[in-house]
Amino acid sequence: MKKIQQLGIFLLFAFSTLQAAPAFHSIDGGYFDVYLKNNCSKTVEVTVRADGSSSVSKYNANDKTKVPVKAGYEVYVDGKLLLKFSDSDSGKEISLCK
Repeated sequence: MKKIQQLGIFLLFAFSTLQAAPAFHSIDGGYFDVYLKNNCSKTVEVTVRADGSSSVSKYNANDKTKVPVKAGYEVYVDGKLLLKFSDSDSGKEISLCK
């Protein structure tokens, strides 16, 4: 009887662990936030490229914007590659002016 109880507890734990992990990943999707900050004295055009698509935005001087990205996304400023994001960039402030 004790072995059946232990087996039941083990199966309950294993099942609950399996259910929690996929739900977390589907909500998160691998995205993390970075903060793009235009420290330049002029407006810059920023392109974020990923998976064959891109989005273009203009940032005025001193603008700071939170942007959700994934590892592997690339950011271009005025047509020049600035950075390819990695997981370690999560939460960082990225200066658009070098």
